Amino acid sequence: MLPTPVLTTLTVTRLEIGHNLGLDRAIPVGAAVLTARLTGASVRFSIASHILQPSDAADNLVLWLDQHLTSPDATICGYRLTEAAGLLSRLPGADWSPALRALSGCGVQPILDLTGRSHDGPLTFGQACGLSRILYAPADPDERFAAWCRSDTDRIDHHAQVDVIAAFRLVLRRVAALDPMERKISAAMSAHFTTWLCASPNAAARAHVIDLGTAAS
Repeated sequence: MLPTPVLTTLTVTRLEIGHNLGLDRAIPVGAAVLTARLTGASVRFSIASHILQPSDAADNLVLWLDQHLTSPDATICGYRLTEAAGLLSRLPGADWSPALRALSGCGVQPILDLTGRSHDGPLTFGQACGLSRILYAPADPDERFAAWCRSDTDRIDHHAQVDVIAAFRLVLRRVAALDPMERKISAAMSAHFTTWLCASPNAAARAHVIDLGTAAS
């Protein structure tokens, strides 16, 4: 059985500031969460995201995460969360953040940290989504950096929400692979999730509705 009645899926938005120098240097500038709450025979979904503006204090992102990742009845889910926690730990205020403690496995919340590997090594989030035929938001590092510097964060926010929906779809597949009981739970949750996506006015949700239709055809 699922360890808690709430699944909170997290993705972290980053800027690849070392891209042009051939360096692996990234800074977190935002995050998105998708929450699935089991209530009896139904599932309630919600999505939220937060992208820092260049003029914002960096610890605003930590405060936002503290508001969304500290529910004691939630399992925190995502792809390569250990890597995300390391990235977020560089932010001001991270040492005192209950959300960062939870992501590091030191909180009361269970962690479902997805990873994938090929014979060439660990899969990136985009590679995992591609192999699973799940829509995600590939972003050109230079374009994202330029947009962020202009405070043009609407598209970055949209990409964050597309990615967190993709991460939740990966979570559902992982849950289905655990055992026959979890497979039934995942199938039921997937049906509720598809209904929610179809009814949502959210642009990221609509993109995934189209993707689900394409994948089924």
